[in-house]
Amino acid sequence: MSLLGIFLSLFLSTASSRTLPRLKLDLSTEIQDRFQFPSTEEYTTTLREGNTVYVGGKETLYQIKFEEAPRLIQKIPVPVDDKSMSECKKKNLAYCENVIMVLQRFNRTHLLLCGTNARNPRCWSLINNNLNQIINGGGRPVGRGVCPFTPKHGFTSLVEGEKFYSAAPVFENGNVNLRRYMEQSPSWLLSVDEWLNDPSFVGMSPTGDRVLMFFQERNLVENLDIDPWISRIACVCKDDRGGPRFHLQSKWATFLKARLLCNIPSESVHFNRIQDVFVTQSKDRIYAIFKSNWNGSAICMYSMEDINDVFSTSIFEGFTEAIPAPRPGKCGTNTQELNRNVLSVVEHHPEMKSPIHPIGKSPLIIQNEDLFKKIVVDSVVGFNGIVFHVLFLAMGDGKIQKVLEIRQSIFIISELTILKEPGPISSMSLDSEAKLLYVTTAKEMVRFPLVQCEKYNNSCESCVMARDPYCAWNAKEKNCVPIKPHSGNLTQDLENGDPKKCLSERVAFYHSSERDSQDANPALVLEGSGSVYLSCPKQSHHAHYSWRVQGQTQDCSLNEDECLYFISNLAEYGGSSYRCVSSEGGREQVHTSYLIKDSGSSMYLTRYSIAVYSVFMIVAALFLH
Repeated sequence: MSLLGIFLSLFLSTASSRTLPRLKLDLSTEIQDRFQFPSTEEYTTTLREGNTVYVGGKETLYQIKFEEAPRLIQKIPVPVDDKSMSECKKKNLAYCENVIMVLQRFNRTHLLLCGTNARNPRCWSLINNNLNQIINGGGRPVGRGVCPFTPKHGFTSLVEGEKFYSAAPVFENGNVNLRRYMEQSPSWLLSVDEWLNDPSFVGMSPTGDRVLMFFQERNLVENLDIDPWISRIACVCKDDRGGPRFHLQSKWATFLKARLLCNIPSESVHFNRIQDVFVTQSKDRIYAIFKSNWNGSAICMYSMEDINDVFSTSIFEGFTEAIPAPRPGKCGTNTQELNRNVLSVVEHHPEMKSPIHPIGKSPLIIQNEDLFKKIVVDSVVGFNGIVFHVLFLAMGDGKIQKVLEIRQSIFIISELTILKEPGPISSMSLDSEAKLLYVTTAKEMVRFPLVQCEKYNNSCESCVMARDPYCAWNAKEKNCVPIKPHSGNLTQDLENGDPKKCLSERVAFYHSSERDSQDANPALVLEGSGSVYLSCPKQSHHAHYSWRVQGQTQDCSLNEDECLYFISNLAEYGGSSYRCVSSEGGREQVHTSYLIKDSGSSMYLTRYSIAVYSVFMIVAALFLH
């Protein structure tokens, strides 16, 4: 490994250690709202409308309704046509089936769906559960340039105002084309090939009078020391009608693009490959996942104000003359009446010279293992009226991290296990109004609530230290409760998670003794001889755990999800007591206690703790009788 690689590995390892989830919660047995696909769906496309979800899979469209229990409303076949499949197999190619890649609500009456159709893309409209192939004005099937040839292509699509936007190649080995289709006047608006260099799109979003696109493309700078990919954000105006005759006719006349940076300038660390993106409901922030070419991923956050500023004020890359009026790319103009100078800048110099920096000039989170895959972001209004953002991040192993973003810093509230079988998550859909998250994998679709206040019900301290913006402590009810705007008499500290905010209970806590803790958690009595690991499961992974042994503090022998303490021979430590203690935010808590006696050969287990026995299983078995 190169010196740069070693440095980056050490850097990311250190960064990852600072971003551990505080709690690890296994919800896989609790969640009842899950739908099992009849067969494995390796590639899926989802469209959620309220509590109804459409899922496009391999030659199938599922309609699933989540009510008291999720149920399949209908399963509509969308088969590959025989001729396309025969030609695909004749060439001995992969993906000779019809994988649904486009699934959009086109208008009130019908859905639009498109599939790969054995590498010969086709589109259909679904009206009253009837599937009809879409034919263009020339009598040819619509699909090429609208849907990718295989599910491996980086692709995105959007319906906005009954206008269909897509980014897909017209020819299988050709360049991706950005296009728009309007049903009212059946005509395409296309991009110029030179604008995009082998792009891979990850998302589109409408915002104001523009549509934004996010993608990575080949870096034109050929240097072995530079990542061959670069991330971009591009925009077009919704009212773009293309240029006049002979100049960008039927082409975008407002296309602009800029570099999207996600880096740490002081360390020369760059994340150049955008993987997923989420635009908040208020359209003021954008969160994106980036990957590096040396095994690292990061989350960067952007301001829509900064993005608009770059597109409105930056000079154009490679253009040295005075910028013509109206400014190239400006919306609200009749593009078919623009003069040649304006259109020439868009055609030959659409890139902004100024890049777009993340808020704070650096990533929110960096991860070296279990890379980030998918992201959705919920906006939460606190009882004080302040808006907070909660990120839900799908990891490579199918777990989800729940992350509070506050003042450009992050706190990982919890890591959630929701799947019965670990595996990659293909999509996530957020219902912010109902506070539900829908998660799709190859085998199932799962719905679960974002609000998990009951997990912090042990005490006021546990509720406050959780720093979960959905929850606060209600002193009257003695419960950690979901918050509502302008609720009173609640205790919460999202900034610091300071348990001292629990004033009355803090007094009671700090006047309690370890003897009181022992009474609440009676000791596990051990007798006999042989090796044993004393076990103390961790409640918080942000707390420091240790053992109190005869008045001395000892570190954990093993320290991951449990703080374990190894005793080589019980017989040598008769009369000794062991207490597992955690310290977090100035709060100290006794979790588990053990007492070793001199005589006898039996062990008594209480319901409050578990002993993990010797690595020498034969010796350990002597104690279990």
